[in-house]
Amino acid sequence: MSFLFSVAFLVIAVIAANVLKPFLPRIPEALVLIAIGAVFSLLPVFQDFSLDPEIFMFLIITPLMFEEGQALSFAKVKKNFSSIFQLSVTLAVIIVIFVALITDKIQSAWPLALAAALAAIVVPTDAVAVKSMTTGLKMPKGLNQSLELESLFNDATGIVLLDLSLAVFTQGSFSLTNGVFYFFLVAGGGLVIGTILAYLLVVLRTYLAFHVNSPQATTIPLNIMTPFIVYLAAEHFHLSGILAVVAAGIVSNWESARLQLFSTESQVVTNNIWETVNTLLNGIVFVILGLSFPTIFELTGEFGWGKTAGLILLAFTIYAVMFVSRFLWVSLQQNKKTEPFFGKAKSNDRREQARLFGFAGVHGAVTLSLALSLPKTVHGAPLPFRDEIIVVACLVIIISLLVATLALPLLLPKENQDYTTEELNAVRNQMIDAAILKSEDKIDNVDVRLALQQTLQSQKTTTGSHRRQFAPDYLALVADMADELNGFIEGPATERYHDETLTLYAKIVQRGFVKPAANRHPLLSFTRQLRHIMHETTFHVKTRTFTRRQRENFRKRYLAAHPDQQARFAQYKNQRQELLALNEEALAFADEALAKKLAAITAAEKPTAGIDQVRRLMNRFFKMVRHDYSKKEVQVPAALFIQAFGDEYRFVSQQLVQNKISPALADQLYNEINLAQTLQLMEAPSD
Repeated sequence: MSFLFSVAFLVIAVIAANVLKPFLPRIPEALVLIAIGAVFSLLPVFQDFSLDPEIFMFLIITPLMFEEGQALSFAKVKKNFSSIFQLSVTLAVIIVIFVALITDKIQSAWPLALAAALAAIVVPTDAVAVKSMTTGLKMPKGLNQSLELESLFNDATGIVLLDLSLAVFTQGSFSLTNGVFYFFLVAGGGLVIGTILAYLLVVLRTYLAFHVNSPQATTIPLNIMTPFIVYLAAEHFHLSGILAVVAAGIVSNWESARLQLFSTESQVVTNNIWETVNTLLNGIVFVILGLSFPTIFELTGEFGWGKTAGLILLAFTIYAVMFVSRFLWVSLQQNKKTEPFFGKAKSNDRREQARLFGFAGVHGAVTLSLALSLPKTVHGAPLPFRDEIIVVACLVIIISLLVATLALPLLLPKENQDYTTEELNAVRNQMIDAAILKSEDKIDNVDVRLALQQTLQSQKTTTGSHRRQFAPDYLALVADMADELNGFIEGPATERYHDETLTLYAKIVQRGFVKPAANRHPLLSFTRQLRHIMHETTFHVKTRTFTRRQRENFRKRYLAAHPDQQARFAQYKNQRQELLALNEEALAFADEALAKKLAAITAAEKPTAGIDQVRRLMNRFFKMVRHDYSKKEVQVPAALFIQAFGDEYRFVSQQLVQNKISPALADQLYNEINLAQTLQLMEAPSD
């Protein structure tokens, strides 16, 4: 149960970081997550917190690597294979050698094999952490791609080299030939078994997608289980589970491309699941790092100031060695295949890219996982210097994050946006208003039209401060609509309804439409609603009338006991029916009148926020009058949604052709329409 509580609080910590992040725009998300983890470490549930490294690798690192592999196509891997090998193997091995030698010189008491183990732990990089630090900054596309490819594959290099270093320490001897053979056997074997197993699972999912009644119930769980199955199989044969999972992800990317237009719903759901899982797990990694702070402080307290200072110096030295190695490797690289990543050799651009590549060597999830995975005992005795290695690894992670946080914003220009958030919101609102106006001409049924329009309105942005910020023309529009309704009551409706009904409805308009618009204080509105709910609850509790049948029986008993009230009740019932009929006519009239105002404001190219707010007020008003006497569920046919989204497409296309919006803004709106249409059709009830 304590494990479940820990997982729940880890998720809560990630949620808390996402809530705080908008208030701390200049602080990278990774640092916010670490800080939240440090705060959560004070909670009783995280006292003496420890996580089994095998569970950490299996439940967190494995799905992360699989999801990153799914974002990489086999064609890209094939095209950049030599560059990937140099980034993930050659450079990683060079860094491990340099770091191991420097560590051995500084910490002379450490065996060289353990110095190499520390070097293998700190060599994996974390491209996701870099992305969180470069939000709003223009990272060169080629450099960004190199960081992703390096991070995706050098994790396995670090894992294999760590296993090799620990094996040398355990056995007390090292053979270069055997070491190289072991490296390629484990890495290559992992790639092979991952590819084969993933291909078999892809074939199975493809078969099921074509031959079962509900593909989602089978293919989606199989896709989620794939990385865990592949990892366990590779580790069972003592091969690289991480490389096997990456290979499985690349094969799954091939499956998605093959079934691109088949089983769309399954693919949309699967992509959304993996995107959410990826975000959550990346956050949990840095929260766990923050939770490790008490342990690190406790260890440094045991070490004493002198030894702690030496470990801090070692961590800074290791980071400096890795930075220089990365900088020189890019600067001196002559292979033309790396030019798409770093620019031409011996150019100013190459030197700038080398500097960025050095600072972007941020460490995170895998480094923490490898540090925690160190065995506590070897041959029955405690592993020497284990605590020191863990402390140095955590310090290297923190140093790399802090340096990147300070350096990258100074070296990278701010990202040039083709459009602002305000422009996007304005054009989106115009697009939706255009579709709403089209629906006025195409749909005769008022209830269906209003239901469709209400759904389209939900596309409008709700980000930012949406708390009771009324448009300047809001009250004027409310007054105009009230005058329109009163004119309707005094004009066309007078011939069909009794004067008492018309007078009552005019009062309802004043109290239910005009008065709430003028009284815009949220506390007063809440108090009024609470008072109404308490009055209704008291009546129903007192009379014991909770269901419709109970209310009808109570009415019959009351009329039987008060026969003089029967005529009054019949009059009330007739008036209620008249009131509901009048309300339906007023609804159609108000919708038409508001559409005309929307058309006029749109033609004048003025903001329509006031119209939107009046529309919401009108919807609440007419529903209030209906109360529970007209409980009919309105179903909007899917064809009407497709038609409305088509109107939105056409509006955006016209704006693009007329050069009123940029292609980037149009792409954003096209994407939003696609997502809205897909979601709406997925939720549409079957006939």
